[in-house]
Amino acid sequence: MENLYIEGTQDNFDIKCNKNTGKIILKGNSYPENVVYFFDEIFKWIEAYIEEVKNKITLELYIDYLNTSSSKCMLDIFDLLESYYLDGGKVLIKWFYKKNDRNILETGEEFKEDLEIPFEIIEI
Repeated sequence: MENLYIEGTQDNFDIKCNKNTGKIILKGNSYPENVVYFFDEIFKWIEAYIEEVKNKITLELYIDYLNTSSSKCMLDIFDLLESYYLDGGKVLIKWFYKKNDRNILETGEEFKEDLEIPFEIIEI
């Protein structure tokens, strides 16, 4: 298993997945042309990490914009992490939002309501 790094663009997250720390960082905008293809590498990395490493996962989200299709993929990632958590895995989600960004704050709050995973909402 390798670390995963995908350099962000104006349309896509900057993605860093570290196998040694279990830290996954998604940062920026997400409205890729092919959302399923874009998120597929993240899903595969998380699945491999859960299967091979079986250690703590910390997902840090620094989101500026998330379109509807990307929100659906985020829910799928959260479902995967929640299954791991409910099976005894250690998981923490950190949702960072800018002080005056009400939309991103509310989106994080909506996600948090639907999950059993430890989920922190942090103002930056």
